[in-house]
Amino acid sequence: MKKNNQVWRFLYKLHRYTGLFSAVILLMLAITGIALNHTDDLSLDSQMVQSPRLLDWYGISMPDQLKSFATEHHWLTLVNQQLYFDQSLLLKNQNDLLGAIETEDFIVAALKDSLLLLSLQGELIEQMPFNAIDSIGLDDQLRVVIKSSETLNSSADGLLSWQAHHNEQVIWSKPSQLPSQQKQTIKNSFRSSVLPIERVLLDIHSGRFFGFIGVILVDLSGILLIILALSGCAIWLKHKLRVLKRR
Repeated sequence: MKKNNQVWRFLYKLHRYTGLFSAVILLMLAITGIALNHTDDLSLDSQMVQSPRLLDWYGISMPDQLKSFATEHHWLTLVNQQLYFDQSLLLKNQNDLLGAIETEDFIVAALKDSLLLLSLQGELIEQMPFNAIDSIGLDDQLRVVIKSSETLNSSADGLLSWQAHHNEQVIWSKPSQLPSQQKQTIKNSFRSSVLPIERVLLDIHSGRFFGFIGVILVDLSGILLIILALSGCAIWLKHKLRVLKRR
């Protein structure tokens, strides 16, 4: 009888302390789970982490390589496939930036396999396929000239039509050094546009946010939850049997 009481006393303590230990982790899982269940409503997949400390935690550093081209009044810069117009993000997932020119009416940026027609305010008007671009420039009549696979083609009507170009007086767009203040602004903008809040919540929910130990703790909380459920059922069953015996 005494041994039986010791078993039940141990079971009570196990149930109590298991519940206390797993409560914090279960609370974390509940909060992140509810938030992730409303990802679309809260726009968690499009809102980006801005905290420098959190970005450092994920090892997201400032980009080293920026490729910039100056037009008459503006800058176009490519950072890890993100294209910036001056200091504003224009497009993501873009190929190598090869040059940019500005006319009185529009701006044209040359990528590896397409041309971007922009307004003078940096609004994208159209992206047009153009194979094997090597460089872009302007001739002395302000016609847009494209060098592609050793051939020259020019357009004088806003890229609507192209003709073979024979005038050698072309000023080709060349990479330029971005002003230091603008460079730092773009670097900060790029760094804070990489990590979505949804990714952080997923990592916290799975424990991966805290590394290998975090994953172990989440797994352990699952095991403790099973123990909690079984010990709770056993304690309830004991009380239920006592009530039945007294009747």
